[in-house]
Amino acid sequence: MGKTPGLVFSAGGLPIQAGGAIIGGIGISGAPSGETDEKCAQAGLDAIQDDLEMAEI
Repeated sequence: MGKTPGLVFSAGGLPIQAGGAIIGGIGISGAPSGETDEKCAQAGLDAIQDDLEMAEI
């Protein structure tokens, strides 16, 4: 895999989507596994998804 300055590939990160577009990303780190980090990130996104869909982006 090539190196991209300013970009890190790691478990625990998910895209933030609203209105059919990717508008950002969320990354969680610190749990014993990347799988647990990703579950935490997904829980955060689930908690705000309605707000994201209602926002004018």
